Amino acid sequence: MIEELSCKTVRPTLWDYSARSLDQVDLDAIESHLDSCRECDRYLTDMSSMRNGFRHLPAQSVPPILQTKLQVLASRERSRLLLRLNPGAWLRDMMDRALISFDRFLRPYAVPATGGLLASCLCFSLIAHTLQLRPYLLGEDMPIGLFSEVTIDDVSPFSFSGQDVTFEVSVDAQGKVTDFSPLPGAATTPAQMEELGGWLLYSTFSPAIRSGQPIASRRLFAIHHIRYQIDSRGIPHRD
Repeated sequence: MIEELSCKTVRPTLWDYSARSLDQVDLDAIESHLDSCRECDRYLTDMSSMRNGFRHLPAQSVPPILQTKLQVLASRERSRLLLRLNPGAWLRDMMDRALISFDRFLRPYAVPATGGLLASCLCFSLIAHTLQLRPYLLGEDMPIGLFSEVTIDDVSPFSFSGQDVTFEVSVDAQGKVTDFSPLPGAATTPAQMEELGGWLLYSTFSPAIRSGQPIASRRLFAIHHIRYQIDSRGIPHRD
């Protein structure tokens, strides 16, 4: 309620007076003051004109981008409030955030890794037709190691009556003897060479193995008559 009617106390209330938002007692008091004060009445007229001008201003629509931003902010705030009330939903939200961060971290490496994998598959397809599976690899025994020397599987049943001799034997990939010769400087007669050839003819050999495949190779063997044994511990000589 306005205690004292004067221009100083009435003018601040004219805006509410024009909107008719004051008590009836204050409205009656202000009307009586306006009837006697031309300055305040003119001030009310200007204020009413300003109110009417504001009322007829064109309404400005909210820009779509601003509307979208406000909706996003409201949605985030609502989700944050709901997560505070539900610990399980909060935990799932944290897991989803972690997965998204991990996906963003790996995305720059996805294209190089995929390109490397495709290049490897392409290179393998180009050389795949050159790879062969040997029949002997299908057995129970698989060769191990990078190289194995020529070995004697079965010694000839015929004895060798000549002197002790060290000779070099050439064995092909099928285990057959293709050549033999004594060491240089050995005093071996033609008869002893013929007897040695017959002895080798009835002996069986296993070929040398390199990288899992049989190959032709040469090796030194020695025949000693003291215990009639064959020593193949000499220095191997292979192609």
